[in-house]
Amino acid sequence: MRTLALTLGATFALTACTEMASEPIVTSFNESSVGIQIQQSTFAVMTPEAEAKSIAMADAKAQEICSRGPKRRAERTSSRQVPAGEYMIATEYLYLCLN
Repeated sequence: MRTLALTLGATFALTACTEMASEPIVTSFNESSVGIQIQQSTFAVMTPEAEAKSIAMADAKAQEICSRGPKRRAERTSSRQVPAGEYMIATEYLYLCLN
């Protein structure tokens, strides 16, 4: 029981916040929609400011990708958590490419 308490204590001690934004990763594009993923470590969860900056970077990346096809404007429509590994959290945002 003591070992479990020490392990849990060490895990919580390692968990920290980071002020670094995560670089968005394009996961799909089909000229009608774009999927963009933002990943973060479970040991260094982003602060609200860093998360907002990451989402803004994803919005800009989606706009850039959508502008390559016939539909020029990107609009964020949904998000979901996707498996990204044992120590990673990934949120995938879906953007529709609109005229």
